[in-house]
Amino acid sequence: MSENTLNEYIPRFRARYSRMTGKKARSGLLDEFCEVTGYGRKHAIKVLGGQKRSGRGPGRGGAPRRYGEEEIAVLKYCWLRMEQPCGKRMVGMLPLWMAHLEKIGRKAITETTRTKLQEISPATIDRLLAPAKTGPRKKRLVPRSDAAIKALIEIRAERWDTKEVGWTEVDTVAHCGGDMGGSFIWSLTSVDILSGWMEIRCTWNRGQHATLEGLEEIGGAQPFALRGIESDGGSEFINYHLYDHLKKQGIKQTRSRPYRKNDQAHVEQKNYTHVRQIIGYERLGHQELVAPLNELMREWSLWENLFCTTMEQLSSTREGSKQKRKHVKAVQTPAQRLLATDQLGAQDRQRIETNLEERNPFAMKARIEVFLGKVWKQRKALLLADEEERQCLEGEAGLALGSASALRSEADPRAPQTPRRTTRTRKATVSQL
Repeated sequence: MSENTLNEYIPRFRARYSRMTGKKARSGLLDEFCEVTGYGRKHAIKVLGGQKRSGRGPGRGGAPRRYGEEEIAVLKYCWLRMEQPCGKRMVGMLPLWMAHLEKIGRKAITETTRTKLQEISPATIDRLLAPAKTGPRKKRLVPRSDAAIKALIEIRAERWDTKEVGWTEVDTVAHCGGDMGGSFIWSLTSVDILSGWMEIRCTWNRGQHATLEGLEEIGGAQPFALRGIESDGGSEFINYHLYDHLKKQGIKQTRSRPYRKNDQAHVEQKNYTHVRQIIGYERLGHQELVAPLNELMREWSLWENLFCTTMEQLSSTREGSKQKRKHVKAVQTPAQRLLATDQLGAQDRQRIETNLEERNPFAMKARIEVFLGKVWKQRKALLLADEEERQCLEGEAGLALGSASALRSEADPRAPQTPRRTTRTRKATVSQL
């Protein structure tokens, strides 16, 4: 039933309904009315009782519009050239501007429009110009979710049982000194599961490009082809940049479960024994230290792989308050484990054997100490330079403050002098508090 038909039908049916006094008769009329109009029974009772309108009506409700399209166009034209003031400021500016406004484009301003705009209120200005204003965001933009890239990288939640070389775990270590703010150096660690071959490189921050460069350098230093990478859910690893690169190289990428560090037990253990025990927990906040640190880490990684043995834990049992671990009987270095396999190429095997013959572990250890001392010496020099720069800036600020005080004193000798804050003054102030 159309709106016009309802407007004609409802008044006539309402007259019939009002004449009926019996409950049975009114109930029959309600059934008929609901069947014809499709209204619900409760809504039909209100419509027939006059409590609700039958429809939206022929037009909008409320008072008629006073300001049309012409007034809004003139108002917006002036508002844009007034540098978009608020309604309270614009209502005082309109009479001044309207006196010089003759036409918009080729269309002249009528006297009716001038009169209306001179009587307009600030609230009406804001309401009419609301569609032209951008205003603040009604809803805060949420960060882009990484659910899409996580869906492409499967979770590996099982114990490593591989007999192939090239399956690695990777992780990063922050050298922030306990403060994650700002930029600083990160260590990137990679550990082969079968042999225990370990490589560490340092990067400035942990962006996806810096992480990929570190992984490429690690891949070039490893004497075997990379088959797969297992990482945590950090953004330095879970991104399209690294995912596309590994996919093109035919390298499988997996990730561990959130808050399950045992999924990456091999590399998590190396983060302490091979990173923290040599670099420590100090903050490395200078990009100039990346090159000497990488020089140190190349020598350190090779020394660990060639001449330091590792043990593999087979099982762990608890008896009362004691935990007993069972390790592999044959304790070997990562290089020896690689040479014991038949999965290395001739060139890679030759490189490991040459390093074992030509390298001296005592000389390498001495070189590592030299590199380490060089890093800390350079860090100390950089920290001193930063402190001198800070004191210089504070001195310039104090000199400027003293010059301003002297100028004020020359202009007004009676002006109070700024007291020099000494240790005694500070102690007195603290005691007074």
